[in-house]
Amino acid sequence: MVFFIYANLEEPSLADRLKLEPISLAVFNVNTTMSAQDSTTLANTLSTTQGITAATVNRSTATVSATYHATETSEEAIREIISKQKLAPTKVEFAKFDGPKCPIPMGYIDFFTDVKKTLCIR
Repeated sequence: MVFFIYANLEEPSLADRLKLEPISLAVFNVNTTMSAQDSTTLANTLSTTQGITAATVNRSTATVSATYHATETSEEAIREIISKQKLAPTKVEFAKFDGPKCPIPMGYIDFFTDVKKTLCIR
């Protein structure tokens, strides 16, 4: 009962109200610096690919980032698009970075968030 009241205290987020599909993030390092024209071409190619919601090419750090809908495209498809530009993409593994980490497993947080969304009748 208490959790039901808690679930209805705050208004659902805009994404929940609009039932927006979650997005995924892929970040790749590339083996070489690109010219301005090449980076623009790659960003435009990625941005116009179905399922990719946004793409950024950072020439100074030689990285390519893309947000995408996992139901429409995949990380491997993004890697292939980058490879066609004669670049050798390697995925950036964020889990390998040192620094403070949340002591609570993400599965627990996701469980409570999902239950809260389910019990919210707003």
